[in-house]
Amino acid sequence: MPFNEIAWTNLESHSCTTYATREYVAQLNISSWKRRRMEICMATPVVVHGWPHWPSRCEERSGKVVGHFAINHNEPDCVTYWSGYRDMGCIASGSKKRHIEQRLENLPFGSDFKEFCATTPARFLDRKFSGADSCVTSVCASSYPSRCSPV
Repeated sequence: MPFNEIAWTNLESHSCTTYATREYVAQLNISSWKRRRMEICMATPVVVHGWPHWPSRCEERSGKVVGHFAINHNEPDCVTYWSGYRDMGCIASGSKKRHIEQRLENLPFGSDFKEFCATTPARFLDRKFSGADSCVTSVCASSYPSRCSPV
């Protein structure tokens, strides 16, 4: 098959994997018997939301070459955010670090809260953070996470 005829088929969106990112999976219309199929897979982009994306990994599944794509734009259902800023004071005397509690909002059902916690950016006190240093999950009816019991 000529290279210009190689294309992705059966593109499917899957679950959110991290902040603002969803996994997509597609099949490459290439024979699994072709010697350089994995190299061709990794070099062939798919267009999602109008932009080309290259696979993060490729695999053979039931005789088909399958590509996995991490799409990190135009995925609003995967965008989590922080709410309820609460400054709990210094974590230890002289540490120059503060304990801040916030609630992670819009967490997609069934997703890994620790992954989203670590990758959801935060901004407060005129500083930007790429994610939280640590997270706990709790079941709580209170507006303040510090009054909740960890699960």
